[in-house]
Amino acid sequence: MDEIFTEYAGKRRDPDRRWMRHTYQEGPGFRFLATRGGRPPCRASSANQLGIVRARAGVLRIAREEGNAAALALDLCSRTSLWRWQRAYERGGLAALAPERRGPRQRVFRHPAWVEQVVIAVRLHTYWNAKRIAAELRRREIAVVSHGWIEQLFDDLGAARPALPRQGGARYERSIPNSLWHIDIKGPFFIQLARERYLKTWIFGLIDDHSRYVLGLRIATTREVAPILVWLRDCIELCGRPLDLMSDNGTEFVHWMPGMLNRFGKTLRELAVRHIQTQVNTPWTNGKIEAFWATLKSEVLDRQIFRSLADAEAALADFARYYNYHRLHGEIGWLTPAERYDGTPFTDRGFQNIPALQHLVPWLKNLRPAA
Repeated sequence: MDEIFTEYAGKRRDPDRRWMRHTYQEGPGFRFLATRGGRPPCRASSANQLGIVRARAGVLRIAREEGNAAALALDLCSRTSLWRWQRAYERGGLAALAPERRGPRQRVFRHPAWVEQVVIAVRLHTYWNAKRIAAELRRREIAVVSHGWIEQLFDDLGAARPALPRQGGARYERSIPNSLWHIDIKGPFFIQLARERYLKTWIFGLIDDHSRYVLGLRIATTREVAPILVWLRDCIELCGRPLDLMSDNGTEFVHWMPGMLNRFGKTLRELAVRHIQTQVNTPWTNGKIEAFWATLKSEVLDRQIFRSLADAEAALADFARYYNYHRLHGEIGWLTPAERYDGTPFTDRGFQNIPALQHLVPWLKNLRPAA
């Protein structure tokens, strides 16, 4: 795999780390398992510190035997450093010659060892970033830690994941729910029913712009407009009618001739819903549902194997429930979509209702009393 290096804030990224997405590195222990492109910890090695202590002790020996002028003639230190080393040696011996951090002292936040264990376990099973882990631990009343402390922990363990700064762009968000909905079709996806027998499917998605609430999520064996309209009417009957509906320029949503309405457009006109179309080749305009597809892929489609259409339907229903009521969303202030959509309170504690961490609920329950 090609190595990728970047310049950021005038400094080059760590050349010892390769960017390897969605892969595991085999090796001894967490250091390689929890990082993509494993790198040794950044702590200063004891061998380097020992070499520094030996060099300073040698300078002090010459100063003691031949005088300060002979020690300074070696051009290994300044006069101020020599005096500082002499005072440190008189005060604490060789141990006091070890290099210390220069500059203003910063307060070091320390957390119990069990908190580090929880953070590492969450990282291993979910690959959440530091901000999400900090928010989940805080809102689930597990521990209150900063994302900076978590990032430092990952960096010390060699488990940090480098990422390029996100490109800034125009952002928009409606101020109330049911003001704008986003609809899209993803696929095709193939479900292996038997050996050399596959079922071709597509997934329909519908989310609210203000809250990111999943209004509808369905898998079908066809992408014809008729079942889409039936499904859309069911969503409107259940959740209410939106003011606007945004889609891309797929043939299911837009007529090939400008100014003409297809069956989808005529239905929206009958329902008094304004149809907003994205510009050609600009999927980021409908970016909220595109981001949802990426989340669905990483948390469901890449993790589970479906053997029937019913299995896929059940998995999508479970994920929609988890996404709406139990998964915190970073773009809305680490609230759940349901909290923004209809005010449903978030009451989960511990690892409740997190599919990837469900098996760790007893472990966490026993870990805190033991600590």
